[in-house]
Order: sequence, then structure tokens, then C-alpha cells
Amino acid sequence: MVKIGYRNIAIIFILAWLVLSPYALTASNLNKTNNPTKIMTLAAPTISGPSTYEFENGTLGHTLVYTASDPHPKNYTVTVDGDELDNGIWTGGKITVYLVLLYHDGRINTLPKTLTMVCTVFNDEGESASATTIITVILDETAPIIAQPDNITYEVGSFGHEIRWNITEANPDFYNITRISNEPVNNSTVIEAGDWIEKNITISIDGLNASRWYLYSLFVNDTFGRNSTSFVNVTVTPDTTYPTITSPEDVAFEFGSKGHEILWHAYDSNPKNYTITALILYNDTVYGNVSEHSTFIDIIQTDWSFTDPKGGDIATSVDHLFLGNYTITLTLFDDFGRMTNDSVNVTIYRDLRSPVITSSGDLSYEEGYTGYSINWTIEENNPKSFNLTLDGAVYDNGTWRGEGYVINVDRFPVGTYLYNMTYTDFFNQSSFSVIEVEVTADAHQPLVAEVSTFQTFSTSTTNNLTVHAYAWDLNNISSIEIQWGVGDPESLDFEYDSKDMVQSEIANIFTASLGEYAHGGVVWFKIMAQDNSSVKLEFDTGWISVEITSQGIDRVPALLYAAVLGFGALSLLVIFVLYFRTRTR
Repeated sequence: MVKIGYRNIAIIFILAWLVLSPYALTASNLNKTNNPTKIMTLAAPTISGPSTYEFENGTLGHTLVYTASDPHPKNYTVTVDGDELDNGIWTGGKITVYLVLLYHDGRINTLPKTLTMVCTVFNDEGESASATTIITVILDETAPIIAQPDNITYEVGSFGHEIRWNITEANPDFYNITRISNEPVNNSTVIEAGDWIEKNITISIDGLNASRWYLYSLFVNDTFGRNSTSFVNVTVTPDTTYPTITSPEDVAFEFGSKGHEILWHAYDSNPKNYTITALILYNDTVYGNVSEHSTFIDIIQTDWSFTDPKGGDIATSVDHLFLGNYTITLTLFDDFGRMTNDSVNVTIYRDLRSPVITSSGDLSYEEGYTGYSINWTIEENNPKSFNLTLDGAVYDNGTWRGEGYVINVDRFPVGTYLYNMTYTDFFNQSSFSVIEVEVTADAHQPLVAEVSTFQTFSTSTTNNLTVHAYAWDLNNISSIEIQWGVGDPESLDFEYDSKDMVQSEIANIFTASLGEYAHGGVVWFKIMAQDNSSVKLEFDTGWISVEITSQGIDRVPALLYAAVLGFGALSLLVIFVLYFRTRTR
């Protein structure tokens, strides 16, 4: 009975704990205040546009613009009478709909035509807004509108003249152009006629006769029978104008200089021919290198013409004139015997300058580096020869025709080098340029990186040890040595071996085999590399340790092995017992 009582008490205690524990947990948070969460509702997109729009059938350039906004725009669609007309990505700005799209798929099949267009915009939240426009397409009731050109007067023989009619019409059909004049014969004629396809019409009126008037008439008709007419008067006057010519500035330059010419711009409505002559005021036919120079040769151009209606350029070179003063004259003639001329003074003065040298300047670099050069550019009108010395000794010389000079100065030994370039012109005027090239000693140690060790199986208790390393230097590696031993490298009695590492077939990879070591031992090694520079810089990796570890398969622990063996023996005993019991039966 006592045990039953204790059991009942335990049950009551457990039930009480199960009932009261949630209450206790809940009651512990009674002081916490739960503030209401404010949820922001995003505003839907907004859009506005014209409520109605009307245009004449066939006219182009009509658009509808809808103004829409949303903080997070996404895309838009445009429908006409419920069918999709256009769609695209909406970036939050205005949306332009081109009404020429209405002519696709035969939407405008009768006139007048009323269409309902709806433009809808969407944001990232899936919200949308729409604007509706009622579009009315009406009949073409307007006759072609012609922008009236001005009347034209030009001098006989001139060209590039035309009449251009700018016309507004949605449905062009037919046109013709006629001309009447006070010519003795053929004073009325049809110039052009046919289907009117291009909206604007242009015709050339060149080649008409002098002292005549002409009246051009344009007639245009649209597909609804509405028409318009335009008249333009053209008057051709006789050529009473002398040829026109510009007056260039006088020319002056140093003897031997190149690229000099006299450039005139000339015009006449009836050009015929021209001449260019030179009056020698003074010249010296022996000054300088005259092998390429000459007295000016007069030019006679028997057929003067140009392709630009505003005239053409006439040029003559004066580069190769002898030293002196000249007057160069251009004379123009037209078909009616009228003449115009212009003269330009040319002065060629003596070469008073020595060559002007510009160089790349002094330079300095660390030995082993590349990409360094010296270059000289020279300004001189009468070049003759050059001479380049290096530390006082002739490096190069020869004939000079005005070209520049470039020399490579890479991979020089440490030191200072003086280049002296001298240029001499035809009049024995010289200039020189001295450039110092300083090559400083190598200041960068060799690079030794990616040091790694490899252990290979030798015996059950020993491994072979090999070390690999990457070594590089701008001035190449002259030697790379490895030192190694077993023990404490910090102790005074530490003994080590050394030997050169061998370069492998892979560039800049060096290897060294350090021999056979017992498992559990620690081998210390370091690599020292020396470059091939003038100062023989060295790099030392410092001592690096490697532990020799077993390369065999891990053995099963003895205790586990014994347990498995005992379990196997017990199982074998049970099998034997069952076998013999079964057999006796």
C-alpha cells in the first residue's frame, strides 16, 4: 500500500508539472510589450495621356506620349481594341507610341475609323495603371501642300542650280513638270511626268540659254483627285563677270625647306584656261645643295575646269626655287576673253640656323633591365652628315638626309656611358647633343619560392627525401646550393652536408636528392641562391624542417585486432557446438 501511495504522489507531481510549466513559461513574458507592426503599402503606378486623338489617313509622324511614374517600374503594354500593339521594358519615364503601327494587320480598313488604345504600366509588385485614348482616323480631305520655292536667276554657264519643291501629302499619286519660255523654238515642253512616289520633287535647271526667261510649272495630284500647282520663274543672264580669284599671303621660308605652295581659289561661270608665271627679282643659282633646285617653270593650263559649282583650287609648289626673291602670278581667262590675275611675292632666305636637336634625354636603369633606348629628332632644311661617339670613340657616322636616329641601350654593364651625337648641315653649321646613360648595380636579391619536399618509400622504416625549388633572377642564377642535416641547426655542433641543386627540364625549377632517412626523424635544410650580377647578390631561405613519415598502409591497433580475433574464435566455437549437436540427433 505504501508503494502504491508513493506511486500516486509521483503521478500527481508529474501532472502538476506538465500543467503548470507552460503557464510559468508564459507568465515569465508578461512584462513584454508587443508593439503593432506598421506595414507600408506601396502606391500603384500613375499614368496620364491624351483622351482623344485625330489624324488624317496616310499622314505620317503621329505619336501618342503617355506620362507615367512609379518608384519600381517594370514593363508596359499597349493594346488597340483589345489586341496587343506594342510592349516593352518601362524604366519609369514617358512612353511614346508610334501610330504608324496602326496600319499593321489591316486595322484601318474603312474610313473614318475609331480605335480604342489602352496603355498599361506595371511595377515590380504586379500593380498596374492604365490610360485610354480614343483615336479617330479620318479621310484625306486636304490637297497637296507645296512650299513655294523662290524665283531663280543665274549667269549663263554656271551650274549646280535646281528647283526643289517640298510637299506635304499623305496619299501622293501623279505629277508633271512643264516649262514655257521665250525661246524661238521648243518654248513649251514637258520636263518630267509620272507616278508621284517621293514626297519632295527636285529638278536641275542647268544649261539654259542666256537672255531668256523660263517658267516652270509643277502639277501634283493625290489619290482622291485633289491637286495643287506651283510656278517658278528662272532667268538666265549673260556672262558679264570677270573671273574671281582669292589673294593668298606672301610666302617666305628658309632655303631647303619643304612643303610650301601658293593656293588660290578661282571661279568663273565660263572658265577657259590659266597661266602661272614667275618674275625673278633676284636669285643665286650656286647657293647650297642646288642639285634638286631650279628656276621656276611657267605653267600653261589650256583647259581650266572644276567640278564644284563654287569654283576650284589652283596650287603651285615653290619648294625647289633657288635662293632669291620671286613674284608668282596667276592669270585666269574665260570663254568671253575676260581676264583676272593675282600675284604673290616669294622670298627664300639663307639657312642661318644650325640643326635643332631634340633628344629623349639622360636615362638611368638597373642592370639587367630592358626596354631602354635613346632617340634624336632633328629639324634642319639642309642636312648633310652625322657623327655619334660613345665615350669619345666613334660609334656610328655617315650621310644624313634629315631622318631621326634611335639606338638601343639595354643590358649594359654597370657604369656610366656618354653618347655624343653631332649633326652638320650643308653650310657646315653643327649642333651636338650629349646623353648620359647610367647603369646601376643590381639591387634585387634572387627569388627563391615554391620550396617543396617529396618523400618516397625506400624500406619499411626509411624514406628517400628530395627537395624542389623555383629560383629566378633578372641577371640569371649563377649558383644555387642546398645545405642539410639532422639535429638542431642552432647548436654549435650541428653538422650538415651541402651540394649544388640541379636544374630540371622545366625552366627555373631546381632539385636535390638528400638521401635516405628513418621514419620519425627530422631533417633541416636551407637553399642559397646567387645571381649573375656585378655584385653577386645572394638569397638564403633560412633553415626549414621536414619530418620523415611512414609511406606504408596504417596498421590496425593491437587492442582492436585482439577483440576482433576473440570474437571470431567465439563465433567459430558456437558453430562447432551447433554442428555436433545436430549431428548426434
